[in-house]
Amino acid sequence: MKDALYLSRSFVEFGPFPTAEMLSFYNRGLLADSDYVREERSEDWVHVNDWAASLPLAEPPAPKAKKAVSPTPQATPPAKKATAKKAATKKAK
Repeated sequence: MKDALYLSRSFVEFGPFPTAEMLSFYNRGLLADSDYVREERSEDWVHVNDWAASLPLAEPPAPKAKKAVSPTPQATPPAKKATAKKAATKKAK
């Protein structure tokens, strides 16, 4: 696996993880302040915050195009029911 990383949490090693996945863990807040990261062929553990700070800044994604919003037709309100008294007087006439 190219660019594989290992995670150390409470002296337990997890991995390998692709760099993109480890970065996703970091961005979602899944990595603890006590975690350490090392590259696959390295013996040196780096604090997770130092590792994240060493990454090149990615260009922010381009804003997504907004869909054209067509106006929604307004439904006509339902007809009100006549009260029993009004209905009775109409029948009597």
